[in-house]
Amino acid sequence: MDYLQDLFPQAARFYNDYYYPFQTYLVPLYRILLSSQLFFYRRIYPTLYPIYVLSNNALHSLSTDAPDILTLAILAIALIISLRVLDYMRRTIMYWVGLAIKMGLWLAVGGLGVYVWQRGFNQSVEDFGYVWGFLHGLGNEGERIGGQKARGRERDARRMAGAGKRGRTRGAGW
Repeated sequence: MDYLQDLFPQAARFYNDYYYPFQTYLVPLYRILLSSQLFFYRRIYPTLYPIYVLSNNALHSLSTDAPDILTLAILAIALIISLRVLDYMRRTIMYWVGLAIKMGLWLAVGGLGVYVWQRGFNQSVEDFGYVWGFLHGLGNEGERIGGQKARGRERDARRMAGAGKRGRTRGAGW
């Protein structure tokens, strides 16, 4: 062991500083890791190994040999299948998103109906007018503030354009 300390002093220092004091805490973690690896190699690896060998051989032959018609056909078929699967996934996701939006819309319509039923039609119209006026006032205030900012940007742009013209005259600058 001493010859290893001479060859790898950083590794020996790491072992003495970090591993040896915490060895009692790390042993259960090693057992968990080894049992999970054992499960992997006993249960999952036998099913995945043939797929791994097949794909490894195919990738090796694709990367080393010149492509032939069969290889290009397999790649085209794989591309078509993957595009079909992606299209299926897109359609599925869009279906569920559309369903969620429709459900939300119908829940909002139902909630509005319950609100009108509870408050009465006249009071609901007054409440709607109040909310409409509030939102309209917010829109007008936003337009006013946006117009002020736009006029300020135009003023700054005119000032910067004028400064550029003055800088190009004779005697300006250095």
